[in-house]
Amino acid sequence: MSGKLRVLIVDDTVIYRKILKDVVSTIDNTEVIGTAPNGDLALRKIEVDKPDLVLLDVEMPVKDGLETLVELKAMYPEIGVIMVSGVNERQAAITMEALQKGAIDFVPKPIGNNINTNIESLRNSLTPIISLFQTKKTIASVKQGVPISTTARPIERKPIITPPLTKRVDLTKVPPSTFAPNPKRADVLVIGVSTGGPNALAKVIPEIPADLNVPILIVQHMPPTFTKSLANHLNAKSKIPVFEAEDGQLVEKNKVYIAPGGKHMIVKKDSTNSVIAITDTPPVNSCKPSVDVLFESIPSVYNANVLSVIMTGMGSDGMNGVKYLKNTGCYSITQTEDSCVVYGMPRAVDEAGLTDESVHLDNLSTRIYSLIKNGIK
Repeated sequence: MSGKLRVLIVDDTVIYRKILKDVVSTIDNTEVIGTAPNGDLALRKIEVDKPDLVLLDVEMPVKDGLETLVELKAMYPEIGVIMVSGVNERQAAITMEALQKGAIDFVPKPIGNNINTNIESLRNSLTPIISLFQTKKTIASVKQGVPISTTARPIERKPIITPPLTKRVDLTKVPPSTFAPNPKRADVLVIGVSTGGPNALAKVIPEIPADLNVPILIVQHMPPTFTKSLANHLNAKSKIPVFEAEDGQLVEKNKVYIAPGGKHMIVKKDSTNSVIAITDTPPVNSCKPSVDVLFESIPSVYNANVLSVIMTGMGSDGMNGVKYLKNTGCYSITQTEDSCVVYGMPRAVDEAGLTDESVHLDNLSTRIYSLIKNGIK
């Protein structure tokens, strides 16, 4: 069997089909097996060619991306789909729905005037997502007993162990630290999340009761426009209001604030109130918004009474922020590896010895509520 990931590109414009084909062709261990100008033709090609991955435009004639996604996943659930979206509010909203219906991730279409810059931006966005999918596909092949090709990266075969929904970290295995003691209560909940985040947040935020009695501040790595659609999507399902944060907005209990894409979010004291500040400073950890930036602003307002949660995502953004919080006092939760789309950000916190408790996604909302309402024991 071929070791290359077989990709089908679906977009209604000739130029974007060519751009995407050129970009994918430069990514290691991938091959473009075909293109299609609409969802109807794409489904016919999929039936014959059985790609591993489909890059799917959101808006197309005949059959659009969302319709195509729903039919594709019903017939071929094993085929991965990455949505390729425009950046207006309507397309961003459709993309959020597509993530709920089975797309593994999305990339925005660059809107700059320089074609070479746009191509490089697409390459930078697509490469880590496709590489992640390649790794997961290889692991799945190992578990099913399918031989790995010589071009694929070998995966160490390990027994599959299902961890409990919640597990305390064995602090005896963590190097001694000078961190402050854990707080007895939490006055704020801060969350950092990236790849796989929209779906993960949709399983957590709507399940939190309306009487949580603390504010929730979230950094989700996402471009502008998409964070507003994410906030709207969560708000429609949740018991507490969800906003895309605005500069100068009061931080109030029983409300959720999501950092706007392309900007950093911090909190600060304004007289007797806690307020949000939106800043346009450089990226941190190549991220904007950055989890570290938000987390490092928290102690000046909430002192040690903080509950931090690091969820699924690539990279290590959030690790330094949790470390900063632990120096003042903070109870730190990470999402369990088996429930993450990408165990990158939680891994960084776990391996730095900063985690008090690792919690499965299915149990996360219940655990958060218990810690905040009953106190941190």
